[in-house]
Amino acid sequence: MAFKDYSSYSAREFALDEDFQQWILEPEVHHVFWERWLLQYPDKAPVIREARQLVQSIGFKSYQLSSGEKEHLWEAVWSGLEEQQGAEEIPRSTWWKHAWKYAAVLVIGTLLAGGWWMMQDGNKPVIVSAHTKLGETKTFLLPDSSEVTLNADSKLLYAAQDQQLREVWLDGEAFFHVKHKSSQQKFIVHTYDNLSVEVLGTQFNVNSSGKEIVVVLQQGSILLNIGEMRNDKAAKMYLKPGELLRYNKLDGDYTKSSVNASRYTSWRTGRLVMEDYSLADAAAFMQQVFGKTLVVRDTQLLNYKVSGSMPLIYDADTMLVQLRRVFRMQFNQRGDEVWIQKK
Repeated sequence: MAFKDYSSYSAREFALDEDFQQWILEPEVHHVFWERWLLQYPDKAPVIREARQLVQSIGFKSYQLSSGEKEHLWEAVWSGLEEQQGAEEIPRSTWWKHAWKYAAVLVIGTLLAGGWWMMQDGNKPVIVSAHTKLGETKTFLLPDSSEVTLNADSKLLYAAQDQQLREVWLDGEAFFHVKHKSSQQKFIVHTYDNLSVEVLGTQFNVNSSGKEIVVVLQQGSILLNIGEMRNDKAAKMYLKPGELLRYNKLDGDYTKSSVNASRYTSWRTGRLVMEDYSLADAAAFMQQVFGKTLVVRDTQLLNYKVSGSMPLIYDADTMLVQLRRVFRMQFNQRGDEVWIQKK
């Protein structure tokens, strides 16, 4: 065991430390170092107690996460990844060296797959991570050759443990072109809001950035696994190409409808398709992609609708100019707020 100065560690730093986790998760083993360390630093007992609770919670949390738990989890994940840029596979040759360092990532599989542990019988899972900033999109290939395009301000984690299952955890919006496997290996997208999308090979869009989760199928077939939070009932629903599902995160209600799928997937090709596109839709778009809040005192203006299409430029000022022209309204920007009124 390499020497480390643990005297200044916080509970979170302890929880992400390899040797500390081994101590907590292997109580049957006699860990002389930690027993002596506690005797030397008795004042750290409250911190150790908190860190112990963090580690022990890894294997026993339920699938359903509150918004606060989800945010805390993502914070731990991206801190543990040390701001990795783009989609990167952790080299298999160094997996065990870094396994506990990336414990925050491994928590994902355990939390959301009903007790699935990443470290079983020497298996070495593949972990991929990617994220985008406000006003940014990225397209990349996953290790299984599936293609993913992340919309702005989104986070994605991918894990493949064996030949039976590929899992993705998404916070934000992404378009998936899933590679079909001859082994019928499943591909499941989790949204952290009691909804998962199961596919074999297809093209679809998932947006979990707002109060609703919106899933739109462009090609193929997908099975939606829906857990209704209010009555603890689960439902399964297939989508056909051109069908959309809206899932309300707050009450678990959902609806299915037929739509023009290109309206919901055109963002990845650089266009904004507007069919009965309201100012409220524009407000949601600017909030999601650029972090801008549209403030409208006359709420009736939110129902004003237009139809057509325009280039999607990932620059907030440019998009505000275009939207101002389309809606023929006055836009006054004040920091991250944009006040709107009739001309």
